[in-house]
Amino acid sequence: MRLSTSGIIFVLAGAALIITAYRFALPGLLPAGLLLLGLVLLSALLILWGTRRVSIAMSTNLQEVALSPSGDRYPLAAEGKEVEVQARVTNVGQLAIPAATIDFTPAEGFGDSTSGDVPALAHGASQTVLTSFTPNRRGVSGIDAVLITVFGPFGLVKMKKKVHGAFHVAVSVPILPARIPQDSSIRPSRLDDGKVRTGHTTRDFHTREYVPGDDLRHVHWPSTAKSGELMVRHEADEETLHSLILIDLVADEGAEEPSDLEIEFLLAAATAAGTAFLKADYEVNVVAPGHQIRFKGAREIDKLRLLSALVRPGRVELPAHDNPNHIVICSVGDQRGQELASHFSRRVPVTLRTLSEIDDLTMLGLSEDLPESWTTFESKRSRSGTGRTSAEPGPGTVGAGSVSAAPGGASSTPQGVRR
Repeated sequence: MRLSTSGIIFVLAGAALIITAYRFALPGLLPAGLLLLGLVLLSALLILWGTRRVSIAMSTNLQEVALSPSGDRYPLAAEGKEVEVQARVTNVGQLAIPAATIDFTPAEGFGDSTSGDVPALAHGASQTVLTSFTPNRRGVSGIDAVLITVFGPFGLVKMKKKVHGAFHVAVSVPILPARIPQDSSIRPSRLDDGKVRTGHTTRDFHTREYVPGDDLRHVHWPSTAKSGELMVRHEADEETLHSLILIDLVADEGAEEPSDLEIEFLLAAATAAGTAFLKADYEVNVVAPGHQIRFKGAREIDKLRLLSALVRPGRVELPAHDNPNHIVICSVGDQRGQELASHFSRRVPVTLRTLSEIDDLTMLGLSEDLPESWTTFESKRSRSGTGRTSAEPGPGTVGAGSVSAAPGGASSTPQGVRR
């Protein structure tokens, strides 16, 4: 609580009148001095009592998302996208609250501080204050505190008080477009086991030789003509395609540890890949430092984005049992990426993404997007060599034993809110 300029003048004038009344035996000045001091004291008591009965309810139009097993729910925002936050101020006390100013203090990386005006509120009255932030860093951030500044009657005293604690918002990496290829080169080599797979597949049945008792209506004449034997069509069982995404966030031995920005690039690549596979009806197993979660269907894309906000740097542990149709490895260094890829069968396609594919301009933040090759999986060119600082094209898609990669080459401020 602080005295305003007027309050300071009132206190000084009141004290001067009281001293003068006693010093010069002028009793008529004493009531005037006491009145001035009393007004300041009354103003302080009124705002002290009034602000004790202020309720602040924070909300946002963002969708809330939770990840198992913790189950903690967070409003989910995307890095670089404006987030609108609402603060509903309610006077739950018996006395009216004078006009006030509300200040929003964001967490680091969530945006700039903002403030808004709240009119005088009678008992039970409410006012909604809108504000917005543009987060520039992934992670769990949001608003650290909400402060209200109230001026007492006559403008003699003002008080700034914390009326709401942290309001957490999960900020995912930027949303990048990605697609899995339409050609068969990326499809798994296990298509001849007699099972249909949802997602990208080329057939929904297989053929076998005719045996007595088979319904002749199921004879597959093109296969019969080709093989010279009577062949029947046999419907296959359905099986979901699986992809495995590994996120390893430690540098190669002797190399510099990745910066926060470099980690965001790798997580953006992993999230783009996972989103593409989920949209194609793959089941996606994401293994990151401290996390191993399976996602099923496009409806769980937001959960994948939430994971990108929660992951912390560290070494990934390979899953004990997994038999994917495609593997995406996002690794800080080429050496570590090749090491992870070597654990998988040559029959399984592997896409490797490392920081050596990003050029200097992108790393300086002069480019908003990752290399185009990071959002596709169609390249089959290879290269050799390692290194974090190389601007040359990097790894793409082939078998695990020989990993390769493609060359990569409007908002408004809500009314009543000040920035």
